[in-house]
Amino acid sequence: MSGPPQDNPEEDRSSLAIASAWASRIMTVSFEMVVPGLVGVWLDRQLGTVVLFALAGFALGSVTGVFHLVRIAKVTDLGTKNQNGKS
Repeated sequence: MSGPPQDNPEEDRSSLAIASAWASRIMTVSFEMVVPGLVGVWLDRQLGTVVLFALAGFALGSVTGVFHLVRIAKVTDLGTKNQNGKS
């Protein structure tokens, strides 16, 4: 069986695994920001509107991406505080 649980599981992972996790987070936020706008562009072309859905899509994507970045920052900050022994 394994030993006692670790406070910070990232300490046990290789630097390549940590870098892959961060790359995945960054790509996820990027897609969250861009894909709704691209869907809006497609809708504009299908419906013949000027830029209505594209603007709405990019606005929605930006808001979603910012909320996700804030969430990532909070989780990372909490992990750093816990690692340093602060509460």
